[in-house]
Order: sequence, then C-alpha cells, then structure tokens
Amino acid sequence: MDIRNLQSFITVAQCLSFTEAAKRIYIGQSALSKQIADLESELGVELFIRHHRSLELTPAGKTLLKEGNALMTKITDIVEKTRQAQRGIRGSLKIGCFGFENAFLPYSLKKFRALYPQISVDIRVLTLRMIENAIESGELDLGFTLIMGREIKANRFSQRLIHRTPLCFLLPGDHPYAGAASLDISALAADSFIVLSDSETPDGFNWFMNLCAARGFTPCIASKTTRMESIYWYVEAGVGISFMPKDPSLARHVPANISLVSMQGKEAYCNIMATWRKEHTNPAVPLFLKVLNQFSQDTQPDTQEYLLTTAVGSRK
Repeated sequence: MDIRNLQSFITVAQCLSFTEAAKRIYIGQSALSKQIADLESELGVELFIRHHRSLELTPAGKTLLKEGNALMTKITDIVEKTRQAQRGIRGSLKIGCFGFENAFLPYSLKKFRALYPQISVDIRVLTLRMIENAIESGELDLGFTLIMGREIKANRFSQRLIHRTPLCFLLPGDHPYAGAASLDISALAADSFIVLSDSETPDGFNWFMNLCAARGFTPCIASKTTRMESIYWYVEAGVGISFMPKDPSLARHVPANISLVSMQGKEAYCNIMATWRKEHTNPAVPLFLKVLNQFSQDTQPDTQEYLLTTAVGSRK
C-alpha cells in the first residue's frame, strides 16, 4: 500500500470532500481522485459512497480510517525515534504541576519518555503562584496553570490549552443539595465558600466573584487556601462548599462523603494551560508540547486549541 495514497484517503475521510481535501494537501482534485481510486482498486473495496454533493464512508472506509490513523501515528513515532537516534537528543525538562493534571500527564510522560529516553524529566508539585514565578525566573521550563470560564486571554507567557473540563460543586454529604444532578451557583448563595486565594490565582478569584455577582449575590468566603487538598478537608469538616473540575481522573481522589454536583452555566469550565516563557531556550519544551498536542487531539477533537503568545510584561 502506498503511504501517500493512505494519507490522501485519511484527509478525504476527515473532510468528506474531495475539493476541500485537495486544497488541504495542495494537489489537484483529479490527482486526488485517482489516488483514492487506485487505493480502492488495490484493496478491492469501495471506501466512499458518492452522493451528488457529499461523500459518506462505507463500512470498509470507516475501518480503514480507524486503522490508518493508528498506522500513521506509528509511522510518525518510528520516524521521530530514527531522527532522535541520529541527533542523539539529550537534556532535561523541569515541569511544574498543581495536582489537576491526572487526565493527561501520565499518558504524555509515558509517550515522551518512549520518544526521548535521553531527556530526564523533573516534575515538581507546587502552588499555581509558585509555578508562574518559577517559569518567569527560569527555574521551570514549563508548567500547568488554570484559566476559568470560556474566554481565554493572553498574558505575559506563551500558553496552549491542553484540557478543558466542566466544573462541579463540592458539597458535604449532609448538604440539602447533595446528590443533585446539577445546580446553578445562585442556589448556593446562602452557603459559605472555600476558594483558592486571590493572591494565588487572582484571575480565578475574580472570575468566581464576577460569576456570583452576575447571579445577584456576593459570596460569603469562609476560607482561602493555596492547595486543593485543604479544600477537601474544609468541605468534609462542614466549613463551607467549593468547586473543582468535573473530571473522572480527579473524582477518584475526592473523599467519599463529599458530593459532586455539576455546575450549570456556559462559564462553568476550567481550562488547564501548558505555560512557558516566550524566550525559552530549552529544545525539550517544543518536543514535550508536541506530545501534549497529540493528547489534546486524540481526546478532545471538538476543543479549540489556543496558542497565546504575548510580550513579557505585567499581568493584565
């Protein structure tokens, strides 16, 4: 099988349009049609049902798309490993984490180590403020930070959206709304809240205050903290309620007597951002970002990726 024909088929299958696919891979439409016809002839199957104005994958086409994507990923890995062996890539990568990276970091680290075994990875679990300070000073090459809501604004770092997930409330097991499917935050206006400190994440704190203001109340804040673990303790003790990303990889670590209730609203989202200095000099950073990007494409095909780069300056 000609790999170029397989690549062309995958593009057509993704676009479901010969015209759009031809534009995307910069070849003529007639040449692209011939490649697909050659592939169908070679395999002895029809890959597309050709309607008047659209295409539809046949069962054979769906199978080839799935297996072809896996094959192309494998080929990419083989090529990268071969090039790496030639270059003899070595070095180190210092990464800062805050504890919400369970959904993607283990997979990404495993993939990165397989591709670049000569690059050592040093992971440090820090608070969000410590991560930003360490990136700015050069103590970290890359870190993960949070942006709340749907709107992602540029700041003094380069950033890429890696994982977006809805939010949920953390309620004590005896709370009147414990066990509810979902709630608007206005239903909890009379409760006290446990939140991450505004000195730790001023943008996140402002997002929370603005969200409450938009629902017509000013929240009572029982305590501010710098770590998620302490939020669990406060909620368990009945000091107040809180919120966190609604992610199965995180829910496993929530104490059993805390109820997770989905937060309603179009702004009820948490974005985990890969964050690094624009002027970084470590060649391992773009290599790790490439692996992270593969994760976001594999698991979140409908999530728009944001690449935000601004000049170094004061926080907006």
